Amino acid sequence: MPKHAIPLTDTQIKKSKPKDRNYKLSDGKGLYMIVSTNGGKWWRMDYTFGGKRKTLSLGTYPTVTLVDAREEALRLKRMIHQGIDPLEERKEEKQQIKEDTKLNEFEQKTQLHLVVDEWFKLHEKKVSGYTAGKTRALLDNKFIPYFAKLTSKGYVKTSTPISKIKHYEITALLKEVSKETEYTAKKLKQFLDRIWIFAVTSGYCEQNIISNISNEILPSSKVEHISKITDERSLSQLLHSIENYTGGVMVKASLQFVTYTMLRASTLVNLKWEYVDFEAKTLTIPREQMKVKDSNLSDFVLPLVDQAMDVLEELKPISGRGMYIFSANGKPINKESGNKALRLMGFDGKEGRDKQTMHSFRGTFRSIAETHQSKHNASYETKEAILDHQVGNKVERAYTHKANYTEKMRGLLEWYANFLDEVKNGY
Repeated sequence: MPKHAIPLTDTQIKKSKPKDRNYKLSDGKGLYMIVSTNGGKWWRMDYTFGGKRKTLSLGTYPTVTLVDAREEALRLKRMIHQGIDPLEERKEEKQQIKEDTKLNEFEQKTQLHLVVDEWFKLHEKKVSGYTAGKTRALLDNKFIPYFAKLTSKGYVKTSTPISKIKHYEITALLKEVSKETEYTAKKLKQFLDRIWIFAVTSGYCEQNIISNISNEILPSSKVEHISKITDERSLSQLLHSIENYTGGVMVKASLQFVTYTMLRASTLVNLKWEYVDFEAKTLTIPREQMKVKDSNLSDFVLPLVDQAMDVLEELKPISGRGMYIFSANGKPINKESGNKALRLMGFDGKEGRDKQTMHSFRGTFRSIAETHQSKHNASYETKEAILDHQVGNKVERAYTHKANYTEKMRGLLEWYANFLDEVKNGY
């Protein structure tokens, strides 16, 4: 009797660790995973076509989930059954992309995304890494996709030559961005003006079409700033107040946990014990539980520092047999419970007092991380990854997601947790 592979499970995949050499985890029927020595996990499918043995790459885990890999393998097997070689089909698709991207030599050189890349190389030399990262994210999110065609993997296939972009197109784009925030639209306009000046100077186009666009055409939008504590003395008082809070074990624990994880309140209160990997010290939250629910993105993986793990260890005897970590009568605590507790502790912003909400812990972390950049040297992308802020265009994000930053995130979070301990003990 032929030996059949036992189908893989997500748990088995997540627990698979790198070894001295690459090894295979078989799901059966030609589908398997290669676990590399550096921890990468690659989906592969073997098949026979025309009497020849062939192999296809199906992407990497967790961007491509176990369910996704099985569905893709099934689709490819249907193609084979219909007499279509998937490998040859891919080659034809790549050739079609090449044909679709044929432009004359000048247009090829002056495609918008190439001009932006050329300008950005000069720009990033003049500013800090943080500022350069914000500029790149703004252009990648709000500008380039508007004039580009993307491949299925999120890379720019072609973009409009800069000389062919019209004044009215930029105006329409800026009006669209200003609906979200007037500040972002004006900031984008400033960068576009610099890009077009560079393009005119370089001979890529004849006119700066940005110079004639007035800020008056941008509708105003009200910006509401969220209060946050960043002063060390006030921060120490906040940490001591949370430690001494007596209004409820679950609420106190949720405040302690959010201090080191900076999760949004709605996500925090719905955390389940099954999301926690105590061995790896990570929290894996399903994408649908996050604010950004793009199904192309992998689940959110957040490293847990020792201080956060201590909170969970204290709660295990209390709620560990149930579904939710922060629970009351088997149900998640109210997402406003933490905010109410902070107000009761005096952090309500009234009569000159500091104001802090559950959401404010995100701003506190971001501000302190920026202020002390030289002490941890974490990248812009790492800081954004911790808050699950997406960098890059929508499709590209699926292939450059949080998994790439997990250990870098851990390093920054450990620095931040130690910083908070020093502040707390220093006053």
